Amino acid sequence: MPRRRDPSKQVARRSHRGCHRCRLHKIRCDEAKPHCGPCITRGAGVWSKSGTAGGRGGGTVSNKKKTAPPSVPDAAYWSQPTHVHPFGFLNTFISDFEGDESSSSSSSEETSGDDRKTAALALRRNINHLSRPVTYIKLDTNAESHLLRYYLDRICPMTVPCAKTESPFSALIFPFAVSSASPALMHALLGLAASHRARSDASYHPVALGYSAKVIRSLRLTLDSKPSVDIAASSEILVLMMLLCQLEIIAECDKRWVTHLRGARDLIRFRRQGLQSSDLARQAARQQSPWERIINFTERYFAFYDVMGRTACGEEPIFGNDFWSAQEDELDPWMGCSPRLVSVIGEITELSWRYHRLSSTTAEECWRDLERQRMRLVARLQQQPKLGSDGGDDGDDVIRTSVELKRVTVELYLHSALNDTTPATPVIRQGVKKILRLAAVLLRADVKAGLTWPLFMAACQLDPTEELEWTSEEPADEEAPRHARPFVLYALDKLSDSLSNVTRTRSVIEKVWKQREAASFLASDRQLSPSPRAFNDWARFVAPLCHNISLA
Repeated sequence: MPRRRDPSKQVARRSHRGCHRCRLHKIRCDEAKPHCGPCITRGAGVWSKSGTAGGRGGGTVSNKKKTAPPSVPDAAYWSQPTHVHPFGFLNTFISDFEGDESSSSSSSEETSGDDRKTAALALRRNINHLSRPVTYIKLDTNAESHLLRYYLDRICPMTVPCAKTESPFSALIFPFAVSSASPALMHALLGLAASHRARSDASYHPVALGYSAKVIRSLRLTLDSKPSVDIAASSEILVLMMLLCQLEIIAECDKRWVTHLRGARDLIRFRRQGLQSSDLARQAARQQSPWERIINFTERYFAFYDVMGRTACGEEPIFGNDFWSAQEDELDPWMGCSPRLVSVIGEITELSWRYHRLSSTTAEECWRDLERQRMRLVARLQQQPKLGSDGGDDGDDVIRTSVELKRVTVELYLHSALNDTTPATPVIRQGVKKILRLAAVLLRADVKAGLTWPLFMAACQLDPTEELEWTSEEPADEEAPRHARPFVLYALDKLSDSLSNVTRTRSVIEKVWKQREAASFLASDRQLSPSPRAFNDWARFVAPLCHNISLA
């Protein structure tokens, strides 16, 4: 029988605040901290309530000493944090994996609202304040003076790679607009500035539309009232069409700029035919001779935008390649290369277009002829003169880098459009790395002109199964990612305030990446062995999405 409790002693009640070991062995705990008496007597260590890893007070721990882990460098335990920016997110939908190319092509005009917001924020950061308005030209309102100053200080420097280089938009177009008796040219310049400002400030959107409507109305009245001879010889009409084309590109309208491009093609063709056959046209052209440089620039503008846009879609040319002189090696700062290099780009585009039209049953002689022309273009490209690298200031270095970037991109385009290559081909991988390295140099120099086309070409030739590292060293810009895809998105974000349609360019790049990745999961979509007559996947993944895209 159990012993009877002494009634004189206090009843011993079990406490729930004791340590874990005493409660486990049903021993009375004196609740001393950090070690209770029974645990000290038995040599067991006790954790205090605040030191328990699991959140329970009074946990015990063995008195055996744990061996410390071997000392290793900190890099084995810590890595650099990954900075995630808003421009680094890609939205993927089920339609991206359905494999329907027609639906992808039809939806190419859709733009992302997030991209527009990112571009607007970037542009708003770069515009701290407007400069003083232009006072030496009589304008209707003070707002127009501010817009004209914005055109001169913001728009014109972004049309050339180097700020020290004279922009044709300030050296040719602006004096021509000031000296013109018609207000349409000045309205076109103001509309150009308002359209660019509308990217960051929505209140300028109706202002830009108003100026654009005035210019189109004036152009229609001129075309309806003047005879065809005067229209063909007029340089003002051609400049108006060029400014309308640039305005639509800035406003991210993918169809209308091509409409102005086709209209300019017809006008230039009519002008050249009229000068050859009509004495009145030649007399009118002589009256326009002081502005001959403007006419040459506008014609080159339309032809250049046509060539660069067709490099992606491979469509039938609007301006023929005979427009470019194959022997002219003089550098054009506005184009970022020589007319001779542009003629090579045009020939590659036309050969690519002919490749699309050939079938497997085409005569062997046609294939051999195209192969000979391809080898001829390779030889011409290798003979391109390179600018010297010694001497010069920072402006010369920027121009030299810009020219080299164009040349390397043409090499990549040649292999992509005319060779049986894929993004995994070594020559393509090396070309992409060179392009991204040169683009990083120009971005550090705050260059906005001439980067859209190289970035687009490099981005569309990235292997979906590899995260390409374009540099083995730490980039000079700490924000610049080291891997190709994040860097492309980073660069496009930097160009969001340029004169290019960056939103459409990024949209096409995203769709190309998604379609390549989706096709990589299907064995039937892979080219297991190269074929000398098989066109590469550029025609499948890129060209259907690039209708009416502007890349110049």
